[in-house]
Amino acid sequence: MASSLAAQLSQIAANSTNQLNLKAQRLAHSKSLIFDKRVAGSQDFDTIYDICYDGFRELCQLDFRFAQFERSIFSEQSKVQDRTEMNVEQNRELDSVLEAFLALVGGRLLLSPAVKAVEWLIRRFRVHEYNTRFTILTFLPYYSTPVFLNLLAILPDDLPSALKVLIPYKRSAINPVRQALVQNAISNRDLITTLNNYVLQVCRQRAHHHALLAFWAGIITEGVAGMLDSSRSGRRNVEKQKHDDIILQILPVLNDGFAMKDVSELVIGCYMVCVVLAQKAELQDRVLDGLMEAVTGSWTEETMSSGLICVAVLAQQKPDPILPKRVFKAMLRMKDPLKQLADISTEYKTSQLLLGLVAGCVDSLSTQKDSARLELLSSMFKSQLLNDADTAKAMTFVLQAASAVGGTISLDTQTQIAEIVQHFSRSSSLQPVFQKVIDESSIDLSVIEYNLQTVIESVPVNKAIEDVEMEDADKTETATDGYDSALESLAKESSFSTSFLTAQSIPVFDKLVQTFALSAGSPERVSAFVELPVLCKANATTSPQFLSFFVRVFTGMYPAGVKAAALKTISSIVSSAAWSDVDVQALLPFMLIALADPSERVRSGAVDALANIGKVVDKKKKSGVWARDSLYGKSMHIPWLSSSDFQKILERAVLPELEECRSDGEHIGRALENALRGAASDSASAIKKPLRLAFFTYLCSHAVHLPLFAPRAGLLNLLNRVDKAGGTTRTKELEPLLKKWRDMSEQEVAEVHEKEQISVSDFEAQVLKTVTPKEKDSINLLLSTVTPYSPSLRASFVSSVFNRISEIWGKVPEDRQITAAEKLFELSTQASESPLVDNARDLLRRVELPGPVLLNYLQQIPASITDIDSLGPAPKRRRTSQNNMVAMTTKDEAKLSKLMDKMTFILELVDGSSPEAHPELTEWLFQTLAALHHFKSQIQSGMSYLLSLTLGSLLAIVNRSRASSKPQFDTSVVRADLVVDCVRTTESPQVQNTALLLVAGLSVIAPELVLHSVMPIFTFMGSSVLRKDDDYSVSVIDQTIDQVVPALIQSLRHQKRDVVSGTSELLLSFTAAFEHIPSHRRLRLFHALITKLGTEEFLFAVLAMLANRYSMDKAVLVLMTGLVSDADATVELSTYSKFLNLVGDSLKSKPGISQVLLGIGSDDGREPHKVAADLLRALAYLFKHSSLKVKIARALTTETDDSERIRALFSNILEQVLAIGESMQSVKPVHQAAGDVLSGLFSTLTTIDFLDTIEALLKRPDDALRRKVLSLLATRLQQSPERDGASQTRMLDFLTVLVDIVQSSPDILLKHAAVTCIDRITEKYGKKEPSMVTSAAQVVASASCIGQEDDRIRINGVLCLASMVEVLGQAMIPALPEVLNRSLALLELSLETNKVNARLHDAVFTLFSALFVHLPYMVSASHLDRLLVLSFKSAASDEDLDNENRQEALHFMARKVDMAVALASIERNWTQAVSAGPSATHEVLDAISLSIEKHPKSATMKNLSVLTTILFRAFDLRREQTQSSESAFDASDLEEIEDLINDVTIKMIYKLNDTAFRPIFIKLVEWATGLPEKNTQGGLARLTTFYRFLQVFFGTLQSIVTGYASYIIESVVSVLETASPSNPNTKSLWLATMRMLRSAFEHDQDEFWQSPSHITKISTPLISHLRHATSTTTGALVATETIPTITELAVAADSTDNHKELNTVLMRFLRPSSASLSSSSTKRAGPGLGGDNPQTRIAALKTEQALTEHLGEDWLALLPEMLPYISELMEDEDEGVEREVRKWVKQIEGVLGERLDDMLT
Repeated sequence: MASSLAAQLSQIAANSTNQLNLKAQRLAHSKSLIFDKRVAGSQDFDTIYDICYDGFRELCQLDFRFAQFERSIFSEQSKVQDRTEMNVEQNRELDSVLEAFLALVGGRLLLSPAVKAVEWLIRRFRVHEYNTRFTILTFLPYYSTPVFLNLLAILPDDLPSALKVLIPYKRSAINPVRQALVQNAISNRDLITTLNNYVLQVCRQRAHHHALLAFWAGIITEGVAGMLDSSRSGRRNVEKQKHDDIILQILPVLNDGFAMKDVSELVIGCYMVCVVLAQKAELQDRVLDGLMEAVTGSWTEETMSSGLICVAVLAQQKPDPILPKRVFKAMLRMKDPLKQLADISTEYKTSQLLLGLVAGCVDSLSTQKDSARLELLSSMFKSQLLNDADTAKAMTFVLQAASAVGGTISLDTQTQIAEIVQHFSRSSSLQPVFQKVIDESSIDLSVIEYNLQTVIESVPVNKAIEDVEMEDADKTETATDGYDSALESLAKESSFSTSFLTAQSIPVFDKLVQTFALSAGSPERVSAFVELPVLCKANATTSPQFLSFFVRVFTGMYPAGVKAAALKTISSIVSSAAWSDVDVQALLPFMLIALADPSERVRSGAVDALANIGKVVDKKKKSGVWARDSLYGKSMHIPWLSSSDFQKILERAVLPELEECRSDGEHIGRALENALRGAASDSASAIKKPLRLAFFTYLCSHAVHLPLFAPRAGLLNLLNRVDKAGGTTRTKELEPLLKKWRDMSEQEVAEVHEKEQISVSDFEAQVLKTVTPKEKDSINLLLSTVTPYSPSLRASFVSSVFNRISEIWGKVPEDRQITAAEKLFELSTQASESPLVDNARDLLRRVELPGPVLLNYLQQIPASITDIDSLGPAPKRRRTSQNNMVAMTTKDEAKLSKLMDKMTFILELVDGSSPEAHPELTEWLFQTLAALHHFKSQIQSGMSYLLSLTLGSLLAIVNRSRASSKPQFDTSVVRADLVVDCVRTTESPQVQNTALLLVAGLSVIAPELVLHSVMPIFTFMGSSVLRKDDDYSVSVIDQTIDQVVPALIQSLRHQKRDVVSGTSELLLSFTAAFEHIPSHRRLRLFHALITKLGTEEFLFAVLAMLANRYSMDKAVLVLMTGLVSDADATVELSTYSKFLNLVGDSLKSKPGISQVLLGIGSDDGREPHKVAADLLRALAYLFKHSSLKVKIARALTTETDDSERIRALFSNILEQVLAIGESMQSVKPVHQAAGDVLSGLFSTLTTIDFLDTIEALLKRPDDALRRKVLSLLATRLQQSPERDGASQTRMLDFLTVLVDIVQSSPDILLKHAAVTCIDRITEKYGKKEPSMVTSAAQVVASASCIGQEDDRIRINGVLCLASMVEVLGQAMIPALPEVLNRSLALLELSLETNKVNARLHDAVFTLFSALFVHLPYMVSASHLDRLLVLSFKSAASDEDLDNENRQEALHFMARKVDMAVALASIERNWTQAVSAGPSATHEVLDAISLSIEKHPKSATMKNLSVLTTILFRAFDLRREQTQSSESAFDASDLEEIEDLINDVTIKMIYKLNDTAFRPIFIKLVEWATGLPEKNTQGGLARLTTFYRFLQVFFGTLQSIVTGYASYIIESVVSVLETASPSNPNTKSLWLATMRMLRSAFEHDQDEFWQSPSHITKISTPLISHLRHATSTTTGALVATETIPTITELAVAADSTDNHKELNTVLMRFLRPSSASLSSSSTKRAGPGLGGDNPQTRIAALKTEQALTEHLGEDWLALLPEMLPYISELMEDEDEGVEREVRKWVKQIEGVLGERLDDMLT
C-alpha cells in the first residue's frame, strides 16, 4: 500500500509544473541558451523579449516566412502567455506553431539572430522541456558546435528514449561524436524512426536545409547499412526475416521522400538508402523493380545524375537485365543517357542497366513508331561501354529480336537493324565478339539475313553447310520472294537503249536492281538474270548497257552482298575471250571506288575484277575504248587514256596494291595519292609527270561529268587527297563540279538525297574540299561561288563555303588574308539581308585577324564619322541648337544606322582579336575614342557599347604593357582627357568602370599625362561607381585608389602644394558618396582611401567633411568610429586636435582651410555656427564611443615614449575645447556642443583624474560651466560603478564639495545638478560609508534644498531622499523628522486646488514607498493619518495625476506597516475615504485586502475587532449611499466596491476558524435584518449587500458553509414573499436572492436541502416566483434566474418525495389557478398562484424541461402525474405554450426511448 502510494506521489511530482515551488520556477527561468544562469535568472520577460525580438526581426529580413510568427509566439501578448495555465487543446496548438518555427529556423542556427529567436522559445515557452524531442532534433545537425553544447546544458535529465545517447554527453558537458550517433542509430531503431519523421515533417513544411539533410542522409545511410550487417545470421530464414523487418521500416520513408521531388537533397539521400539496401540486402526482383520505378519517377534535372547511379546499382542486383517499362521510358527521355552512363561507369558497374536498355530497345520492334530506340541502340554499340562478355549478351538480344521479327517491321526499322548487325561484322573491336556469338549460339543467320534483306559479312562458315542452307532457302523461298514473277516481267522488256549511268532516274533500272538483289545469293538466279534481253549481254563489248548496270549497282548505296554479286558478274564477263580486244579503262574509276568500300566483301570483288582486267590488258595489243562516247551520254567528253597509258597505270599504280586493298579500305587512297604525286626515285615503276597529269585529269573529268552522285562522292573522296598532280591542281580540274553543285536548287539536291541515299552535307564538304589552301586565289574562288548573291543559292551551300574558308584561313599567307579580309568586310557591311552578311561577319569573328587588318578597320571609323558629319547643319546652328542635336531625314537616319552598325562590328572584331597582342592599335583606338566623343555630341545615343569596346581594348593593351619594363606603345598618343570624359559623360556602369580601370593603368605607365585630369574622375566615382555593390565595381574602386591616389599625392608634393587642400575635391567626392556606398563596404573603402592618403595628415579632414555633410547620422558616426579605432593614441589625439583647429578656423571672420574643406564663406556654404556645432557633436560622439580611453590608459600605464606627447595633446585639446566654449557662450548650439565634447573628453579619463579635473573646474565662477561639469559627473555616475577602493573613496569624499554647493549656491540649476550627483553617488557608493551620506541627507532635507520655492529642486531633493532611504536604512533615522514633515507638507502643497504638481506628488509617494519598505516603524500614526487623508484627496482629484506611485505606497503600507497601526488608521479615516469617492474607497479596500493577505493568521485574529468594524462599515455603504441626498457612488461603483468587500471578507474568513467566524456571521445576519420595519429602504439595501456577499460566500467556500444557510432561511422566505423582479426597488434584492440560493443549492454535499424542514420552507415560495413571468421581459428574467435556481434545488433535494412535492407545486402553474387549485391550497399558496398567464405556463414548461434535462428518469418517475397536464397543454390556445410542451414531449421521449402518444390518449 505504502509503495503504491509512493509511486503515485512520485509520478505526480514528475509531472508537476512546480507552480507553488518558487525555487524550482526560478531555476527553470534561469535556463538560457545564450546567457549565464545568474544573468538569466535576473531577467524579466520584457528584457528577454526585447533581446530576442531583435533577433527575430533580423530573421524576418533574411526570410519573409518568419513574419507569420510575429502574430503568435513573437507578439506582445506572448510575454504573458504561460503554457502551464493553458488547457490541452491550447498547448497542442501552441506546439504546432513552435515546431513550425523550430523547423524553419533550423537552417540558420549558426547565426546569432536565430539563436536569439530560439532563446525566446526556451525562456517563455520552455520548448526544451515541453518539446524536447523536436528541439534536440532541430539542433542535432550541429552536434559538434558550441550552441549544441549550450542546449545540452539546459535539457531535462530525462530525455526521450530515442535520444538517450546524449545523456552521457550532457553529464560530461562535451559535444557528442558522430560515431556514437551512428552506433545508436544501428542499435536503437527509435532514433532512426524519430529522425526520419522529423526530416519528413520539416521537408513537408519546405523548411529543409543543407545541414539537416546532409546529416540525415549520412546517419540513415550508415545506420541502415549497420542494421543490415548486424542482422546477418547463420540461418538464412532468420536473416531474411530481420532484413525484411528493416526494409519494411525504411520503405515508407523512401516513399514519402520520393514524393517530394523539389527537395533534391532529400531525394538524393533516399537514393543513397536504396543503394545500401541493394548492396546489403537480398532484395526480390519485384522490390528492385519497384525501387527503380520510384527512383526514375522522382528524379529531376538536379537529381538525375545521382538517380542514375542508384538505378545502375539496383539494376546490377537483378539476375535478369530486363528493365520495367517505366524505367526504360524514363531513361529514353534523358538527354544523352549514354554520356551520363559513361560518366558514372568509371566508379559504378552499369553493365546490367545497359543490357536492360538493349533489351528495351529491341523489344516490340514491330510496334516502334520512331527511330529513337534504335538510334540509342546503335550508339550503345559504338560507345563500347560494355566489356566483351556483356557485349556478347547485348548482341544476342539484337540477333534474337532480328530473327523473330519476320516481315512485320517497317522498312526504316529493317534498315537500321541491318546497319547495326552489319556494324557487328565490320567493326574491328566487335567482330571477334560477334563471331563468338555466332559460333556459340543457335541463331540462324540466314533467317536474319532474309528478315533484314542484307548479307552478313566476315562470318566464315562451312561452305558445304552454307550451300545446303542456301539451297534449302531457295527451295523454301522460291514461292514466297517474288523472284520468278519479277524475272518473268523483266523478260518482256526490250533492250535498253543507253548506258544505265546517264541519268539518276531510270524506272527499268529500279526493277532490275530489285530483282538482282533477290537473285544475288543464288548463282542459278544470277545466271538467269544476266540473260535478260533488257541488259543486252550479247552486245556487252560494244554497248554500255550490260556493264553500266552492274557498275551502277556496286557503286551505289546497296547491301554489300548485292554489290559483291555485281562485281563478281563483271569479273566473270571481262575475263572471257570476247573482251580480249576491248579497252575497259572506263571501268577503272568505278573499280577504284569499290576498292575504297567499307565492306571487305565488296573490296574483294573489286580486287578479283581488276585482276581479271589486268590479265585481259596483258593480252591485248591495241583496241578501242569501251563505251567511249556513250558511257555518260553523247555530249560527255572524257579525256580518255591511251591503251598503253591505261596499261601502265594498272601495272604501276593499281595491280601491285590490290592485295593490300582487300584488307584495308583506306589503302587505295594512299596508293593513288603516292602515284599521282610521283615517287621520290626515278625507278622504272614510277609514273612520269605527263602520265600523272593525264591520269589525274582523266579521273577529275569522270568526277565532273558523272551524272550519278553516289559514285561521284566516292571518287571525290579519293581525289581530295591530292592537291596537285603533273602541273595541275584539283581545284582547277574540279572547279566545274563546284559550280555545278552551286547551281543546283534545293529541290534537285533533295532528289539526289532521296534517290541515291547519300549525305548531302558530306558530299557538299567533299565538293568544297576541292578548293585547296595552296591555290593562290582559293579564298577568292570560294567567295566567287557565292557572290554576287543570288536568292537561288542554297543557304546550306553558302554556310559550307564560309566554313571551308574558315578551315583554310590559317594556312593562307598573311597578304592573302589581308586581301580576303577586305572583301569579307565589304560583304559584312552590305545593307542587304542576304545570308552572306551574317556568314561573313561570323567568319571574321571566328578567324584570327592579323594586326594590319585590325588597323585598317580602325582607320575607317574616324573617316566614316567625318563623312557622316557632313549630314548635319551648319556649325553655328549646331553649336547654338538645343542639345547639339542634328535634325536628320529618314535617309540620313538610315546612313547613321549603317555607320553605327559598321563601327560596332569593327570594334567587336578588335575586342575579340586579343588587342593586347597588337599594341600598334593604341593610337588609332584613341583616335576612335576621340571620334566617338565627337560623334556622340551629334546624335542622341550615348554609344555606351562602342565606348565600352574601345576602352576595353585599350585596357587590355595597357594591362599587358604594365607587365613589361617599358611601355609597348608610344605614350604620347595617350588622351587621358578623353578617358575622363568617358567617366563623366556616360551613364553606363560598364563604360565607367572600364574607364576608371584604364585611368588606373595609365597612371602607372604615364602618370604625367593623367594626373592633371584626375579630379573629375573622383567626382564621378562619388556619384556613380561608389554606389555599386558588385565585386567588379569594388575591384575597380580598389585599383583606382591604389594606383591613382599615391601618384596624385606624389605630384602635389613635387609641386610643393598643400596636399590636404589639393585633394579636397577627391575627399569631397568620397564623402558626398557616403550615403550611396553599400553599408558593408563603407569602412573598408574609407580606410583604404585614408591609408593611401596618409592617416595622420588626412584623417581629420575626412572626419570633418563627413560630420559637416551628414551631421549626427548614425551610420556616419559608426563609420567615423571605425576609422579612428585603427589609429594609435597619439595619431587619434593629433587628429582630434587638428579637427578642433578646423572648427576654430571655421568660426573666424576670415576662414582658411575650412573654406576649402567645409565650404565656409562660399556662396553655397552653410552658416559657420551650424557647421561648428555639427563638427563638435560628432567629435563628442567619437570621444564617447571610440577606444581612446583604453589606448590612453595602456600608453600611460606602460609609460612609453608617447606618454608625454599624449599628455601634451590631451591638455591642448582641453584648452581648445574650453576656448571654443568660452568664445561661443552667446551661440547656444556651439556652446552646448563644446560642453558635449568636454564630456566626451573627460570620459577618456580614469575616475580619480576625472574628479580632480572636475573639482578644479568647479572653482571657476562660470555657473554654466559648473552646471555642465556636474552634468558630466552625473552622466559618468550612471555608468557601471567603479570597483577599486580608491575610486570609491574619492567619490564619497567628493560629497562634501557637492553638499557645499547645495548649501551655498544661489543658482537653483546648479543645486539641482549637485543633488543629482549626490543621488547617484549615494546609489553607487552610499553603503560603503553611510555616515558621510547621512550628513548629506540632512542638508537635502533642509531648507537649502527641498525647503526651496523652486519645484525642480524640491522634486529632485525628494527623489534623492528616497534613494538615501533605500541605501542607508536605519542610518537615515537622524534626518527623518524633518524629512517626514517637509515631505507631507510638499504633498499637501502639490494637491492644492488649481496648483496640482504631479511630479512633486509622485516624488513624495516614492519617498514614502521607500520609508514603508525600509523604515515602516518610523512612520507614526499621525503621519500615517495625514498621508491617508492626502492620498484620498489625490485619488479624488480631477487633475491628471499618476495613480501608480500612490497605489504603490499604499500597498507597501499594507504589507510593511504593523497591521494594527495600519487598520487603526484606516478605521479612523474611513469616513474621509468614503467622502473622497469610489477611487479612494477602492484603494483603501485594496490596502486592507493586501494587509490580510500578507500578514499571518495570528495578526488577523489579533486585529479581528477593528477589521470587523471596518468591514461592517463597508457593508453599510449601499444603505448610506441610497439614503444620502448627495451620493458619490452610482450603481456600478457600489457593485464594484461590494465585490471588493466580498473578496476582502473571504480572505479574512480564510484566516479564521469556525469558532471565530460563526459569531461574526450571526452578528452579520442580525445586522442585515435588524433595522426597524419602517426603514424599508435601508432594510432592502442591507439585505441586497448581505445576499450579494452570501452568493460569494456559498460559491467560494461551497459545502463547508452549507450549514450556515439555516441562519438565513426565515429571512429568505420573507424576501421571496415580498421581492419582485418587476419592482425597481426590490429587483436588485430579488436578483441577489436568486443567485445566492442557486449558489447555496449547487454546493450542497451534506444533504442539507434534502431535509423536509428546510426544503418545505423554501420550495413553495421559490417556485411561486414563476408567477412573475407575465411578459416577455419578466419571462426572460425568470428563465435566466428562477428556473436555474429551482433546478439546482431539485438536484439538491435528491429524493422522490421531495421531487413529488416540488412537482406538485410546479404543476399548478401549468393550468390556470381556477382549474388547478382547491380553495385550501389556494389559500395556503397565496393569491395568484397558478398559470393564468401564458408566459407563466411557458415558464413552468421551461422549468419542467430543465428538470427533465438535469434529473432525467428520476424526474420522469412523476410522469403519470404530469400526463393530464401535458394533454391539456397540447391543446392550449397559446401557440407559445403549445410549442414548448411539444419540445418537452420530445425531450421526454428522448429520455424514455418511447413515444408518449399511447399514454396521452
